Amino acid sequence: MSDSKYSVLFMRDDADVRRYRLSPFWLRFFLCSQMFLLFCAAGGMYLGYRGWKETKALNVENKRLEQQLVDAQVRLERLGNMEKILKSYDPKELQALLTSAAAEPEPKQPELNLNRIFTRTDTRQVGVDNLQAKMTKRKVSVSFELNNLQTSKPIAGEVDFVFVRKNGSEAKIKLNRNDLTFQIQRFKRIRTTFLLPEGLNADDIFGLRLEIKGNDDKVIFSETYPLYNILA
Repeated sequence: MSDSKYSVLFMRDDADVRRYRLSPFWLRFFLCSQMFLLFCAAGGMYLGYRGWKETKALNVENKRLEQQLVDAQVRLERLGNMEKILKSYDPKELQALLTSAAAEPEPKQPELNLNRIFTRTDTRQVGVDNLQAKMTKRKVSVSFELNNLQTSKPIAGEVDFVFVRKNGSEAKIKLNRNDLTFQIQRFKRIRTTFLLPEGLNADDIFGLRLEIKGNDDKVIFSETYPLYNILA
């Protein structure tokens, strides 16, 4: 029976019966090859799923590291700005003030709150790009690009500016509110012009603080920009 074979019949209504002789070896070979292909397909699906999970985990870790890098850059820039403010003080003046204060007690002056000056608020609702300022005598022009980061709905609010002196105090600015109110779907270029406040000279200014409020009067973005960085 070593030469036994299987007979395979093919029958059609409009043709003669066809008969084929098939060796058991080829039948076993066909079944084994199908099982092998099935195992290969299952292994490929498993490796693909495993690779997808690893890629997803790497993407999450990458986003976390990118956010840490952005936060570190913001802190570094803030520390650099603090250092520049401290360097702007005349050491002799500071020594004279300390000597005078030790000799004759005076009412306490408000402390220089660098955290208040350089605290950055960003609720990820709007983005500010390409902020530039031009100063001609006592006339100041400011422009920047305001982007709506909420693509699903428009956003409205108002922009405000305050000058920050080198001693850390703030100087209010008389602004044209018509230039600084906005309602945008995607993007708007903000431009406004104003005069330096009375008694304030350009040499006394360290930077410009930008503050953006939403319709509910809550601050959604604020940042202090050193003047030497934004003057065109």
